[in-house]
Amino acid sequence: MPGVEFDKKKDTKRKGIEPTQVKSIKLMTALEKGSDNDGTGKNFNQDGVVFGKTYKFIVNGYTNLAPQDKKKIKWKFKYHSISKNKWIEHNSTVTGEEYNLYLNEKDICGRMIHVMAYINDDESEGYLKVWHHNRFRFFDRKLVEKQAEERAKEPWKIKQASSSLCGMAALYNALIKKDPNRYLKIVKDLLRTGECTLDSYTIAPHPAALEMYDVHPKRTQDFRSMGMFEVDWLVLATTRSKESTKNLIYKGKESGKLDMLKAVNWPDMLTRMGKQVGGFSNSTAHGLSYTSINDKKTVIGGRVHDYFSDSDFKELLTIDSLHKKGRHILMMIDADMIYNKASYSSLVDVFNDSHWVVYEGDLTFYDSDQNITVDLDKVATVCFKIFTWGRNPQSGEYISLAGKIEPDKDVQAMITKPGLNSKSFKSNYYGYIEMY
Repeated sequence: MPGVEFDKKKDTKRKGIEPTQVKSIKLMTALEKGSDNDGTGKNFNQDGVVFGKTYKFIVNGYTNLAPQDKKKIKWKFKYHSISKNKWIEHNSTVTGEEYNLYLNEKDICGRMIHVMAYINDDESEGYLKVWHHNRFRFFDRKLVEKQAEERAKEPWKIKQASSSLCGMAALYNALIKKDPNRYLKIVKDLLRTGECTLDSYTIAPHPAALEMYDVHPKRTQDFRSMGMFEVDWLVLATTRSKESTKNLIYKGKESGKLDMLKAVNWPDMLTRMGKQVGGFSNSTAHGLSYTSINDKKTVIGGRVHDYFSDSDFKELLTIDSLHKKGRHILMMIDADMIYNKASYSSLVDVFNDSHWVVYEGDLTFYDSDQNITVDLDKVATVCFKIFTWGRNPQSGEYISLAGKIEPDKDVQAMITKPGLNSKSFKSNYYGYIEMY
């Protein structure tokens, strides 16, 4: 039987050619909305497929009559891989008029999928392009990457706001200073594929917190109530979720003390992450053992120690010396220090008020007459700069949620003469992590 040259229906002497071809295919499964990725962070009208779901495609038209043998209809799909910088093709073993595509390859996230059904020619027959949403599909890619670029240049703009993610903020502040490209990779990989692998460590939401992928930046019940920027929540919350324990799963939302407890950044955990996430060759904790912290917070023992000892001031001198050598110092304090308030209570404060900041130098001791002194026995107040809460340690300004740079009030006592009184520093200082 002579073949037919498709639409023209012109006789041809070629044998074995099916006298029809697939004209069109149709996606039967409903698409889902996601960010338009237009840089505004306000539009969520983009239709697309999502990771982890199955989508049904059918042939819904031929150039001639349907083939007698439907098994001659083959399926394939392709996409351009960012990670491999080449086109990846997948030829299905399924034949016939229906094809179910299960999307479980993270590399396809944030890419256009080209689906083809064909009898003779995969490039000229049934063809359909479908957008595959980023794993965090409601996050505007252009906006998040813009925010990330700003932080890569000025890491003080990382803002934990009212969340309990101070340890993660301090860690990433140090990471950016060491390797801003590592930070940008984490942002891009997390947003698109939902995870980022650094050597043998993978940042991703805990397996029991996968609903984080559906968090919507415009829903106040999600993370907006904490006053965080998109990129900061994406990176800080996801990194902390990875470290969740079985009974304390952090899901990036904080509505009470239990949620805050889930986000606590324990010293040993943060020290280990200095290498795994930060990429530092060395990460060492000083004075942050359970015993040391407990001794610092006992009402009587802490007061007695601070009255007779200048060890905390000596340690601050060590910190300043290490900072001048280029070391990155994460200090564990009680937040009361920032408000120049002495605090002796109990170990419970570690859960409620402990706070991580990054030491930024300019250490100066003053005596009771507000003269600079090097005699630790005469120290009445002390000044030094820190990074915390989206504050610029140099200018004392901070970045508001609207993106504006506004005057800072909270950390002025630490950086402006006469500075913190000695009790405020000693009673609220625990120890530090040295990274380099």
